[in-house]
Amino acid sequence: MRRRGGVARRAALLVPLVALSACGERGCGGLGGLPPAGLPSVRRGDGRDYRLLDRGAWKGFYDAAGRIAVVEYDSNGDGRADYVAHYDERKQIRLIEVDEDLDSWVDRFEHYDAAGLLEKVGRWRKQRGRADEWTYRAPDGRAARIEYDDDGDGKAERAEVMKEGALVRIETDSDRDGRPDRWQAWDKGRLASEEIDTDGDGRPDRRLVFGRNSRLLRVERLPR
Repeated sequence: MRRRGGVARRAALLVPLVALSACGERGCGGLGGLPPAGLPSVRRGDGRDYRLLDRGAWKGFYDAAGRIAVVEYDSNGDGRADYVAHYDERKQIRLIEVDEDLDSWVDRFEHYDAAGLLEKVGRWRKQRGRADEWTYRAPDGRAARIEYDDDGDGKAERAEVMKEGALVRIETDSDRDGRPDRWQAWDKGRLASEEIDTDGDGRPDRRLVFGRNSRLLRVERLPR
């Protein structure tokens, strides 16, 4: 997948979007507060009707209660939004969708918590525009946990846990029941051990221990 602009450019473009969430009723050129009277009604792709405030590259969509719900930004002037911010009822950004390579498909899904802090970043690997990988960041900005949806059902079946940028654990839900049943421990790039839940109670009952060359050394029965 092609990337354009880099992290610095994306951050600069997102500043106005984030700033809108803190606007007062008269701030941000009308985008952040109450909508001006007489705005046209439009229907977006989600099937809902909004009041549209069109400022060229910037477009604000207000819900039936007059609250800002969606802000679109066309960064390159091709008539298609490549940054779309979704707000909750408190006018707080909860999701920003980014088309990084300007091909009309969302590549990056930034999810924010109720306090406005970045919670996780989604990307797609298999189906364009549909996230199947989510990265949670540590305070230092490096990945702390990466979750994968390998079968395309919208739910993660596998997760990689990182510490200081290094893989330390892999959790797998092999029977797709919503709970991990395999836990791999990794040490300096090698598989050290794997715990398995063989009876489906959510707790490991077997441990496989591996040597330096990833050769299985022994199988241990874990206490119940």
